[in-house]
Amino acid sequence: MNFKCSHDNCFRDISCAMGHTKRTECKHWAQDSHASNQHQVSGESEAPQSTSDIPWNGRALGTSDFAVLGGRGRPAVVGLIGPPGSGKTSLLAYLYMWLLEHGTLAGWTFAGSWTLGGWESVVQHSRWTSEPPPSFPPHTSSTGHDPGILHFVLRNQETRRLHDVLLTDAPGEWFNQWSRVPDSPASVGARWVVERADALLVLVDTGALSDREKLPEARRATRDLMERVGAQAICQTGVVWTKNDISLEDGVSETIETAAGEFLPAAETMRTTIRNPDTIEECFAWAIGAATARIPMRIEPEPRLSHDPFLALRRSRESL
Repeated sequence: MNFKCSHDNCFRDISCAMGHTKRTECKHWAQDSHASNQHQVSGESEAPQSTSDIPWNGRALGTSDFAVLGGRGRPAVVGLIGPPGSGKTSLLAYLYMWLLEHGTLAGWTFAGSWTLGGWESVVQHSRWTSEPPPSFPPHTSSTGHDPGILHFVLRNQETRRLHDVLLTDAPGEWFNQWSRVPDSPASVGARWVVERADALLVLVDTGALSDREKLPEARRATRDLMERVGAQAICQTGVVWTKNDISLEDGVSETIETAAGEFLPAAETMRTTIRNPDTIEECFAWAIGAATARIPMRIEPEPRLSHDPFLALRRSRESL
């Protein structure tokens, strides 16, 4: 039985354009009636679909993919956590577009990715290709229990060493639930991010805090999340104010800053806005630097010492 997606911006070899982890949950994913009718008319049996020889498909990684990626060392994990709508996926989209334009990030140079399809799925709504005009990425689906994980290989410009870096893209509903009931089955994905991250970015949604109707809930959710992170996280943490071009009423900013000082006294405070992309670049530069410093995973290629196949990849005595 053949299936196809009827969405104009969705293809088999990239992630779901609507943000679904499982394509079968998307309303656009349906049986290809045209292909099925052709098989019935011709009497031909459906040919088996070809499979790829590579152990990944280019979309966002799952936890089962770490067995392949971890074969060359421990990757550094940057976890983005925050309430729904705080801008986690949007920050990731800006990070990818920054690397597409510049190829570098502070002291790092882009050197590859296993999830280019996943990155493209994140930014496809932010590109001006036709109508409708560009927009922010859609809300990350809260179905499932495993966070979407995007991958970069970055080269340190000083040491010339390569580092695998993983960045999480998880729905904010998970973190709201985890901050209130950390042992709940619905908090599995959020616990995975917090327990395995080498650096955490706790997002503060300035947009929600500026809305009088959303303010009480947003303030409580932000404070609860900071308190839970301060109690359970063991890695370096950054507090990231998103949408910082929006002004807040008197006292709102001071309340959140007081909570951050109480629960996350050692956290780095950063403020980001799309009107100044450099602020987003600085945010990820700090996070990646903190993560790789904690887990300095190094990918060091074997030197070619001879053209003889037997001796080609043997190390010299001095390097042992």
